[in-house]
Amino acid sequence: MAAAAVQTYTPASYDHRAVDAMTDVDVAAQRLQELNGLDHMKSCIRDVFMKHGVDKVFGVGLLHRHYDVAPNEKIIELGPVSSPWVVGDDEVITGGAVLPHTWRVFDGELKPTEFKFVPQRELSNVDRPVFPATFVKELIGVLQETGLDEVLGVSLYEAGDPDNETMEVTYGRSSIVIPSTGLIGSKVIGPQGFDAFQAAWTFSKKEGEDIVAHHGICAAMGVGDGVTARHGICAAKFPEDGLKAHHGICAAKAIADGVTSRHGICAAKVADDGMTARHGICAAKADDGFAARHGICAAKASKDGINARHGICAARTAEDGIKARHGICAAKVADEGMTTRHGICAARLANGDVIKV
Repeated sequence: MAAAAVQTYTPASYDHRAVDAMTDVDVAAQRLQELNGLDHMKSCIRDVFMKHGVDKVFGVGLLHRHYDVAPNEKIIELGPVSSPWVVGDDEVITGGAVLPHTWRVFDGELKPTEFKFVPQRELSNVDRPVFPATFVKELIGVLQETGLDEVLGVSLYEAGDPDNETMEVTYGRSSIVIPSTGLIGSKVIGPQGFDAFQAAWTFSKKEGEDIVAHHGICAAMGVGDGVTARHGICAAKFPEDGLKAHHGICAAKAIADGVTSRHGICAAKVADDGMTARHGICAAKADDGFAARHGICAAKASKDGINARHGICAARTAEDGIKARHGICAAKVADEGMTTRHGICAARLANGDVIKV
């Protein structure tokens, strides 16, 4: 007698409200503790995963957010970095696809909250997760009964490496996974000894090991060393050295060296060397005829007839009849009848050969 086919569940479409409703990581961790979340993970939640044999397909994660996400944005992982992308509802985008890897219970359904970009060449090798319908039904029930439906979500399984634990830090609106700086017992120790929160777990069949923790998030101390917390991430010191914190990154010194900060990156000097800052990148000198465009040295605007376009040396407009288009040497417009199209030498229109480009 053939075995009965397993009915599967299809998660609901992306709903921005499911992400917007999440809290900062420190608030989520506190709520997990108040609801005895770890005890439930070791018992009733683990039982659901083991019963349906999905313990090597899915794990659980702490629902949290590090920054606001607009309704037309999705948090998408590319390598070790996750950041908001403006994409539509379709999973297929230029160069590949965005596939969900984290879900949460919202309005009684599983809805995706975070995604991963998969290049086109790798799509054929991707194993799409299968959600058994009975597993989803029982998991939603357990999470709602324990009050953890607003604290824990479902994520794709990560085996992890006990000797290479990771933590997530946030700079601006980008979250970056880096190696953990240390462990004391089950507690992740972040930069400069700051505590961190565990944020992901998988389930184990080993004797005496019910759950395995993966992936910590570095929290900040709000104490006398001048460090303040932003979304549970280590902020920068603001003591007498003139440093100011922006999104947890040490900004540049604003003291006698004439350096100011833009976006937490050391800007260029505005002192005697004539440097100006654009987007926190050292711009070109403004005394030798250089002008700055987006922090890239533009071309000289001096006697040689060179003009700058987008920081690229344009062509001469001297006796040789060369004109510049988009910073690329255009074709001669002299006796040979050459014309230019988008900075590329067009064909000759001489001798009635009627060649066009």
